Amino acid sequence: MMEYWVWLQTVLKPGSAKVIPVLERYGNAKAVFDTSYDDLKLSGLFSEKELSTLKRKNLSVAQKVLNDCKNSGISAVCINNKHYPEMLRQISNPPLVLYFKGNIELLNGEPTVCIVGPRHVSPFGKKAAFSLAARLCAGGFTIVSGGAKGSDTAAHKGALALGGNTVCVLGCGINNTYLKENKPLRDMIAKRGIVISEYFPEQSATKYTFPVRNRIMAGLSLGTVVVEAPEKSGALITANLANEQGRDVFVIPGNPTYEHYKGSNKLLRDGARALLDANDVFFEYINAFPHKINPEKAFRQNAKMSEEKPKEASPNKLVAQVDKKLEQKSKKIIANNLSKNAKIVYNQLNKPIFMLDEINCTLTANEMLAAVTELEILGYIEALPGGRYGLK
Repeated sequence: MMEYWVWLQTVLKPGSAKVIPVLERYGNAKAVFDTSYDDLKLSGLFSEKELSTLKRKNLSVAQKVLNDCKNSGISAVCINNKHYPEMLRQISNPPLVLYFKGNIELLNGEPTVCIVGPRHVSPFGKKAAFSLAARLCAGGFTIVSGGAKGSDTAAHKGALALGGNTVCVLGCGINNTYLKENKPLRDMIAKRGIVISEYFPEQSATKYTFPVRNRIMAGLSLGTVVVEAPEKSGALITANLANEQGRDVFVIPGNPTYEHYKGSNKLLRDGARALLDANDVFFEYINAFPHKINPEKAFRQNAKMSEEKPKEASPNKLVAQVDKKLEQKSKKIIANNLSKNAKIVYNQLNKPIFMLDEINCTLTANEMLAAVTELEILGYIEALPGGRYGLK
């Protein structure tokens, strides 16, 4: 039956507001396929272009898509499947089909928060995304973001850093080569969380696919946190979509004279909630998830940032400025969540700069490279010129 859902997805493109009306009328994709052209036209639900595709009743594209999924280890779930995210069913334009790698159970019954910001994020905003994601994950949240450079990458890494769960929502097909440098990160998320997309596996990214994708990020989340955003930013699109969907929007306030806070400060002016402390998120949702959210665990697991809110401090510092004690403590905890081979390599690193052939262990070359890649993604080491690596 899945091929009929993928076929209908070729008719109702991503972001279509017709998904709910069509399903209310026909019930499922197979029923649409079996309905006569004249009846489909009389329904008034479809455009001429959509009717043209419906008339052909050609399943070849759908069959190719599902074959690509099978060959790539990608799973698919349609909107009437019990594993489909319940929160996405609540939005006005849900995806008909989601393609994914990873643990689909993370998309149901878990407290989720979306963390977004610009690709060209400031060092301050990058630290905010990483540290907030790590803290929220330690306290029971699953972090949703978009897998892009900058803020998204920092949020995903922060979630992974303390062994937490994270959801990467792509603006292209899962097999597409967009942003090659983040492929190791996506692979790790697929192992420890889930990578999802409503686009066919090989579909390319365009300037139009990302804004459409953002409604899924917001839709999967109880609330969206904007770490920073200039006046033109995809983060603002996600925040506005979250607001339209009736979800919460949190914003880390910033200096109004700085360009990279102009968009996010406007969100505050228009009614978004100022995020002054991670507890603002914890205590907003703890009553709905009392057995999953644990603020005490989050703050016990890391070095304390600030037990009291400084009266004169800038609000965003309360969330974004992670002191050295937090970073040092996090590294000790992170080591417990590394893979076996990464732990072996990490325990051998006893000088600030090293070459791979200096590491004394019994791993094969491929195992060594995979372990080093994991350590680099999680922020233990960094690649340096000349094939060297440095401890961070």
